[in-house]
Amino acid sequence: MVQTSFLLSILFRMSCAFSAERLLTPRLLFEQPSFGRKAKNALSHSRIFVKSHARNRALFGGIELEGKTLVSVQECLLASQTKLETDETTKIVFVDGSWYHNGERNGRQEYEQGPRIKGAHYIDMDDLACQFNLFPLLNPKNLPHMLPPAILMAAAMDAMNIYNNDHIIVYGKDGCFFTPRAWFLFYAMGHNKDRVHLMQGSLEEWMELGGSIETHIKNALNVTQDLLPLKDQHQYEYQAHEATNTCDLQFLLKPLNKEEASPILLDARGSSFQRNGYIPGAIQIPYESLVEPSNSLKFKPSSELMKHFQNAGVDVTNKNTIICTCGSGVSVCNLLVALRECGRSLEADSYKTVMYDGSWIEWGADPNTPKVEGVGE
Repeated sequence: MVQTSFLLSILFRMSCAFSAERLLTPRLLFEQPSFGRKAKNALSHSRIFVKSHARNRALFGGIELEGKTLVSVQECLLASQTKLETDETTKIVFVDGSWYHNGERNGRQEYEQGPRIKGAHYIDMDDLACQFNLFPLLNPKNLPHMLPPAILMAAAMDAMNIYNNDHIIVYGKDGCFFTPRAWFLFYAMGHNKDRVHLMQGSLEEWMELGGSIETHIKNALNVTQDLLPLKDQHQYEYQAHEATNTCDLQFLLKPLNKEEASPILLDARGSSFQRNGYIPGAIQIPYESLVEPSNSLKFKPSSELMKHFQNAGVDVTNKNTIICTCGSGVSVCNLLVALRECGRSLEADSYKTVMYDGSWIEWGADPNTPKVEGVGE
């Protein structure tokens, strides 16, 4: 009798401990997919299962990055302070995507001079691009910052020691609007789509919260100096492919099949939309309207973005193709992020959502394209 009571007492304590552990652990971490061999084996033993997921909770600082495009500065900070013990081949990589199209600021120079997030790389969209001098047949019109060919993307990622399954967190400095362009580079060219993230806040906010930085002079990747001559693509570790979710001028010009619904054309430009002219039928949704007025690096909540599209007459669930454009293929990526946050899929097997990489700088200069003339200065 005494032995029975003693055993019951032990079982009761174990049950309480297990319940307490569940209460202290977010429900999501018990329902998320397993990570690695240890987590798979844990499914057969509840105690190991609890410990494995408790460890995963610590690995990500109590937050889940997988499948999340927009992440707060606090989440990024917590993630950076943890180690991915369950998968030694996966790491968190910070990428500075700061770029400015007006004024005297130079994102590359600011990155090289510091400060920057410790260990961060820089994506220079004018350098890691389909440059005319390197790829004249692919960019015969010498258009600026066109998306790079797959072989150049693979070479750049190898040089940065980035692998397809790494978690990429793109960030920018205060006053920058265009980090989504670096996000799209990874998203469209072969990276694990669930592991490409945008930090919702600036480097300055990161520093205010005590995030780790470095201040020494550091050269950003230079395509000509660091990557040439290019090897055969199969010799690179990083598995890149040609950019998805893109279209060219001919795609916009081709006659539509009679049974095919007309595409929806969105233009992300601000004042230059009316000033310089636009493609007939384009709906203006300025990139600045998609982010918080006080923080150019923080997108508005999805509910507000949805209302913004609706007020412009755009149904993001429409099965028609949505073609996004802008001035030169940069701010257009802000539209893609906003559409995705509103629930529109960018996957190839879903309804098509594409960006026109040449955008107005190509369309406006072509004498054979139809245009709505601008009002001028």
